[in-house]
Amino acid sequence: MRDTGARARRAALAKGTASLWRTFWLLGLCTLWLTACDAVLSSAEPRSRHQAALERAFPDPRAQALAIAAEQGDAAEVRRLMQDEGIDPDTVFGGHDGGMPLLAWPIYAKSPAGLRAMLEAGADPNAKKRSPSTRGERYHANTMVWAAENEDPEYLRLLLEHGGDPDTRNGNDEALLFHAFIKQNQWRNVQLLVERGADVNIEASPASTILATYASMGGFMMSHWLLEHGADPTLDYAYSKPVKRPDSHAIEAIFWHPGNPVDPSWQRKCQQWLSSQGHERPPMPEQYRLMRERLGFPHEEARIPML
Repeated sequence: MRDTGARARRAALAKGTASLWRTFWLLGLCTLWLTACDAVLSSAEPRSRHQAALERAFPDPRAQALAIAAEQGDAAEVRRLMQDEGIDPDTVFGGHDGGMPLLAWPIYAKSPAGLRAMLEAGADPNAKKRSPSTRGERYHANTMVWAAENEDPEYLRLLLEHGGDPDTRNGNDEALLFHAFIKQNQWRNVQLLVERGADVNIEASPASTILATYASMGGFMMSHWLLEHGADPTLDYAYSKPVKRPDSHAIEAIFWHPGNPVDPSWQRKCQQWLSSQGHERPPMPEQYRLMRERLGFPHEEARIPML
């Protein structure tokens, strides 16, 4: 009797084990089937490397299709979607504040080829969204603003070549020159904007030109380049109106900023440039006297020679 019971238990155990293995096998087969289906679907539906961000920024599937084609640099598909399917990126805005132009997506996705494709298919580099605000209408940042803050100047160059306005202003009504500076000093973009026609003497930030901005930060290599490219050193702004002064912010900084004691060569070149144009050294402002004193520089005006 004991042998018969043992055989029955062994038979039941073997049957259960076989059933368990069949279950595992079926589960594995289903997993392989689902993986294959996913592969087919993913190959049939192109996706962005930033798919989650894309879906948040632009929920419309048609806008997503154009964004993905641009991200992948597929010029033929971009042209088809814009010209045959009628997807107009100039009217599509998204992002966290609802003002990001669809044309800015290839900049976000690091695709110069995609940006070029959209521009060549007719996208407007100056398109921007207007929104009501407590102070009237507010203009959101357009694609030029996105490009000006990017460390790769190729995006800005492409936009300028296709009619982008170098005097564009950002969402805070600041000049693009200042925007490029304030976003981690994109100096190559500042140069490109000036070379392509930006007003180098525009009020870049409240009461300041881009020359005065760089000079007051001790950026004398940049200041010299700007002087050589038409920057007016006498220009300041008061209540957004231009004012010419012999003791402007730029001139004061070039003559009195502590500068770089290890290599004062660029500050010296700026001083020489001003002197050659008949600009005299003004009295030292109190703020520079205090700055020089705190940094251990000579701070008595009579003891500070020209460089």
